[in-house]
Amino acid sequence: MILDKATHDYLHTLQRPSDPLLAEMEAYAAANGVPIAPRETAALLAMLARAAAARLVLEIGLAIGYSALHVARALPDYGKVVSLERDMHMAALARLYLARDPAGAKVEVLLGDAHDTLPGLRETFDMVFIDADKVGYPGYFDLALDRLRKTGLIVIDNLLMNGRVATGSGDDHWAQSSVEVALALNRRLASDPALDYVLLPLGDGVGLVQRRTA
Repeated sequence: MILDKATHDYLHTLQRPSDPLLAEMEAYAAANGVPIAPRETAALLAMLARAAAARLVLEIGLAIGYSALHVARALPDYGKVVSLERDMHMAALARLYLARDPAGAKVEVLLGDAHDTLPGLRETFDMVFIDADKVGYPGYFDLALDRLRKTGLIVIDNLLMNGRVATGSGDDHWAQSSVEVALALNRRLASDPALDYVLLPLGDGVGLVQRRTA
């Protein structure tokens, strides 16, 4: 928990209930230890995609397709989410969930390590969501920035790690190596004169990155 408990609990009272499919995915993730984006983070992704009038979105880290489905529902009929996932089991399960929703047809799943698959992409993306292995975040970011349109947006999840990044110390859930990568990436993004960077204490810490245009 990043915020104090009273604020955290209050914010949760404002959340709309998930529809049956999303609720099923949330329950599966909780029961099986699958790391999906918090509900508020997934809702933010969908809102950002709509606000940017995004047509093409890249996701690095599909898991069971929870955040991909949120974003796909926010895209126009001709929109597409290209989602990269290296775990064959997760990708297969995501495809089953996505097949149960009309918006799931907008999601293209590419199997393999994003460090290998992303350089082969030729599209220019309106928005990128990074939520994969944390030690790989700097490399994912650099590759994603190369494929982002000039005014596009990169969204990075888990940059506060339940508050562990602020303390600089890992715990049983967040490895010290992941905390150190997040610390370094936050410093890098905040100090880069070519970028605008905002880190939100939402969910587990959401970073928003854009190229500076002025």
